[in-house]
Amino acid sequence: MTRLLGVILAGGQARRFGGDKALATLSGMALLDHAAQALRSVTDDIAIVGRDSPGHVSIADWPAPGLGPLGGLCGALLHARDRHFDAVLSLPCDTPSLPAGLLGDLAGRSVASFVAGTPVIGLWPCALAEALSDYLDRGGNLAVRAWAEEIGAKALDG
Repeated sequence: MTRLLGVILAGGQARRFGGDKALATLSGMALLDHAAQALRSVTDDIAIVGRDSPGHVSIADWPAPGLGPLGGLCGALLHARDRHFDAVLSLPCDTPSLPAGLLGDLAGRSVASFVAGTPVIGLWPCALAEALSDYLDRGGNLAVRAWAEEIGAKALDG
């Protein structure tokens, strides 16, 4: 049985948004809570990456803040690996609506996979933790899509 950690990437500066995206509300609920609700049905546990969030496990970016979603994803993979999860299912905090079945489809995969139009939505096996850490140490391109292509992750239509 695969143990899956759902992670909400919520560490961005939100400069263009003009405020804290994670706490912005839609239909009376914070975007962060919309993301948690979406992940809850397909993961074994949920964590928030890149910020402290009362009531949730909080994970710091790795190796340092300011690396965008890849720094958050690296922190999440290292955290999940050390806690004996098999993979991470990532979702940005500002994605309140998703196509039906998308997260379930990703959760059922066994290889690194991501949504073609939104590569921060993806399934990332914990075995990739060291590879991502090394990639960031080398100063690789910080775009999730660039790293996904480097590791041969599968793109899904979403």
